[in-house]
Amino acid sequence: MPDNLVSIIMPVYNAAPFLADCLKSIQQQSFSNWELIAIDDFSTDASFKVLEEASSFDRRIRIIKNTKKGIIPALSLALKNANGHFITRMDADDIMPADRLLKMVEALNAASPKTVVTGLVEYFSNTEVSSGYRTYQNWLNQNIQAENPWSNVYRECIIASPCWMLQTQELRDIGGFDSLEYPEDYDLVFQLYKREFKIKAVPEILLKWREHPARTSRNSEDYAQESFFKLKVKRFLAFEKPIENLVLWGTGVKARLTAKLLLENSTPFTWMDLHPEKYPDGIFDQVILPFREIEGMEKVKLILAVYPPKKEKLKMENYLKNLHLKEGETYWYF
Repeated sequence: MPDNLVSIIMPVYNAAPFLADCLKSIQQQSFSNWELIAIDDFSTDASFKVLEEASSFDRRIRIIKNTKKGIIPALSLALKNANGHFITRMDADDIMPADRLLKMVEALNAASPKTVVTGLVEYFSNTEVSSGYRTYQNWLNQNIQAENPWSNVYRECIIASPCWMLQTQELRDIGGFDSLEYPEDYDLVFQLYKREFKIKAVPEILLKWREHPARTSRNSEDYAQESFFKLKVKRFLAFEKPIENLVLWGTGVKARLTAKLLLENSTPFTWMDLHPEKYPDGIFDQVILPFREIEGMEKVKLILAVYPPKKEKLKMENYLKNLHLKEGETYWYF
């Protein structure tokens, strides 16, 4: 396995309108010791033709046709064919800033084993990027530079799917992509979290993330909100054992989705809210208790499905601190 060779793995499905720009951004990298393994995932547009033309002029670009439809099989096939010491994922509709690979390789070479390198992201579009995507972009960039990014692992996917780099063997050692569930980008993050990888953030934009109506994340049930919650609840129950007194705070949409999944899993929990009097009949046949009931409980693990403004959030977190609860250890935002 050549030193510092970077394997770029990229599933490609009907990305023809954006693929040439993506490939150009890879070919213009200041770090030139890379191979691109592009997996054509049964495209029905001109994607394969665009890849063929690019590979005819650049031998670093390898094209493989997927044998089983889907992003997880595509990523698994790419990993199987990767020769690099380092590995990174790219999506066929996005753009790599020119120094991305260089910055990531430098960061990994300077890091201890079991480190995942990521960087800042920036959404762009031919039209205006929605406020929701901008909010997520800003939150993501802030979180990966925080002291403990993992503390928010159950709130959102904390590493952008096309903006990470690992040692290839370390990815293989944790099972690669074969055992992942959709949404696979989030599940990979959970596997890194479980195995106590460190996150090292390069404080520069390393991904131009294209927003457009045809994005898979916008059109596949695998990336719908319920799919994310099914996965996060499943991983939470598996990773945060023992769970003796599980408490859920909040009664909004996400709290109710979390409660529904806990009930489907036959997981006992105590449901609390700031205003339980609004729900005299409970929700889902569950009694809603005042939040202060938590003060009389021991060995609590708390799911926070509430998102107050900054001032109220600080007040709430100070209250939890006085109860000797710690974010990322005994309470988590969902």
